[in-house]
Amino acid sequence: MIKKILGVIIGIFILLFGAMLYSKNSSSEVAGTLDQLNPLVPKSEIYVKTTKPQSVNGYGTANYQQIAADENGKTRTIQFNGITELKTDRYLKLSNKGAHIETYEEVRRDQVPEKALKEIDPR
Repeated sequence: MIKKILGVIIGIFILLFGAMLYSKNSSSEVAGTLDQLNPLVPKSEIYVKTTKPQSVNGYGTANYQQIAADENGKTRTIQFNGITELKTDRYLKLSNKGAHIETYEEVRRDQVPEKALKEIDPR
Protein backbone atom coordinates (compact mmCIF):
# COMPACT_ATOMS: atom_id res chain seq x y z
CA MET A 1 0.00 0.00 0.00
CA ILE A 2 2.77 2.46 0.95
CA LYS A 3 4.69 1.55 -2.22
CA LYS A 4 1.62 2.40 -4.35
CA ILE A 5 1.15 5.77 -2.63
CA LEU A 6 4.85 6.53 -2.94
CA GLY A 7 4.73 5.51 -6.62
CA VAL A 8 1.80 7.85 -7.27
CA ILE A 9 3.56 10.76 -5.53
CA ILE A 10 6.75 10.17 -7.51
CA GLY A 11 4.71 9.90 -10.73
CA ILE A 12 2.98 13.23 -10.05
CA PHE A 13 6.32 14.89 -9.30
CA ILE A 14 7.79 13.55 -12.55
CA LEU A 15 4.78 14.85 -14.51
CA LEU A 16 5.04 18.32 -12.91
CA PHE A 17 8.78 18.48 -13.51
CA GLY A 18 8.34 17.33 -17.11
CA ALA A 19 5.64 19.96 -17.69
CA MET A 20 7.97 22.62 -16.27
CA LEU A 21 10.75 21.57 -18.65
CA TYR A 22 8.34 21.49 -21.61
CA SER A 23 7.11 25.03 -21.02
CA LYS A 24 10.46 26.56 -20.04
CA ASN A 25 11.17 28.13 -23.44
CA SER A 26 7.66 28.15 -24.86
CA SER A 27 5.23 31.04 -25.06
CA SER A 28 2.14 29.12 -26.17
CA GLU A 29 -1.23 29.10 -24.42
CA VAL A 30 -0.66 25.46 -23.43
CA ALA A 31 2.65 26.38 -21.77
CA GLY A 32 0.97 29.29 -19.98
CA THR A 33 -1.80 27.06 -18.65
CA LEU A 34 0.67 24.38 -17.52
CA ASP A 35 2.83 26.98 -15.75
CA GLN A 36 -0.18 28.61 -14.10
CA LEU A 37 -1.23 25.29 -12.53
CA ASN A 38 2.23 23.88 -11.80
CA PRO A 39 3.37 24.47 -8.18
CA LEU A 40 7.02 23.92 -9.20
CA VAL A 41 7.06 27.05 -11.42
CA PRO A 42 8.01 30.17 -9.43
CA LYS A 43 6.43 33.60 -9.80
CA SER A 44 8.67 36.40 -11.05
CA GLU A 45 8.74 39.74 -12.82
CA ILE A 46 9.95 40.36 -16.36
CA TYR A 47 10.21 43.49 -18.47
CA VAL A 48 9.37 44.34 -22.08
CA LYS A 49 9.48 47.38 -24.32
CA THR A 50 6.17 47.52 -26.15
CA THR A 51 5.96 47.04 -29.90
CA LYS A 52 3.09 46.80 -32.34
CA PRO A 53 0.77 43.86 -31.60
CA GLN A 54 0.86 40.63 -33.58
CA SER A 55 -2.90 40.92 -34.05
CA VAL A 56 -5.97 42.77 -32.79
CA ASN A 57 -9.31 40.97 -32.65
CA GLY A 58 -12.74 42.44 -33.38
CA TYR A 59 -13.18 43.51 -29.76
CA GLY A 60 -9.93 45.51 -29.72
CA THR A 61 -7.93 43.01 -27.64
CA ALA A 62 -4.33 43.08 -28.83
CA ASN A 63 -2.08 40.01 -28.86
CA TYR A 64 1.66 40.53 -28.31
CA GLN A 65 4.59 38.16 -28.72
CA GLN A 66 7.87 39.70 -27.60
CA ILE A 67 11.25 39.12 -26.01
CA ALA A 68 11.17 39.79 -22.26
CA ALA A 69 14.05 39.98 -19.78
CA ASP A 70 14.22 39.44 -16.05
CA GLU A 71 16.27 41.55 -13.64
CA ASN A 72 19.37 39.41 -14.36
CA GLY A 73 19.10 39.95 -18.13
CA LYS A 74 17.88 36.41 -18.90
CA THR A 75 15.52 36.55 -21.88
CA ARG A 76 12.58 34.49 -23.05
CA THR A 77 9.82 34.88 -25.61
CA ILE A 78 6.47 35.67 -24.02
CA GLN A 79 2.94 36.05 -25.30
CA PHE A 80 0.32 38.24 -23.63
CA ASN A 81 -2.89 40.10 -24.39
CA GLY A 82 -3.59 43.78 -23.84
CA ILE A 83 -7.13 44.90 -23.15
CA THR A 84 -6.57 47.44 -25.91
CA GLU A 85 -3.69 48.18 -28.25
CA LEU A 86 -0.81 49.46 -26.10
CA LYS A 87 1.30 52.51 -26.95
CA THR A 88 4.61 51.53 -28.53
CA ASP A 89 8.07 52.14 -27.04
CA ARG A 90 6.79 52.00 -23.46
CA TYR A 91 8.20 49.81 -20.72
CA LEU A 92 6.07 47.21 -18.98
CA LYS A 93 6.70 45.16 -15.87
CA LEU A 94 4.93 41.83 -16.24
CA SER A 95 4.13 39.62 -13.26
CA ASN A 96 4.42 36.08 -14.50
CA LYS A 97 4.50 32.44 -13.52
CA GLY A 98 6.58 30.94 -16.29
CA ALA A 99 4.79 31.50 -19.60
CA HIS A 100 1.60 32.62 -17.82
CA ILE A 101 1.35 36.43 -17.60
CA GLU A 102 -0.77 37.44 -14.60
CA THR A 103 -0.62 41.25 -14.76
CA TYR A 104 1.28 44.06 -16.40
CA GLU A 105 1.91 47.69 -15.52
CA GLU A 106 3.69 50.52 -17.27
CA VAL A 107 6.92 51.67 -15.62
CA ARG A 108 9.43 54.42 -16.34
CA ARG A 109 12.69 53.57 -18.11
CA ASP A 110 14.69 54.23 -14.91
CA GLN A 111 12.57 51.63 -13.06
CA VAL A 112 13.68 48.82 -15.37
CA PRO A 113 16.72 46.94 -13.99
CA GLU A 114 19.90 47.74 -15.93
CA LYS A 115 20.56 44.17 -17.15
CA ALA A 116 16.97 43.80 -18.38
CA LEU A 117 17.13 47.19 -20.09
CA LYS A 118 20.25 46.15 -22.04
CA GLU A 119 18.34 43.17 -23.44
CA ILE A 120 15.03 44.82 -24.32
CA ASP A 121 16.32 48.25 -25.38
CA PRO A 122 19.94 48.09 -26.57
CA ARG A 123 20.79 51.68 -27.44
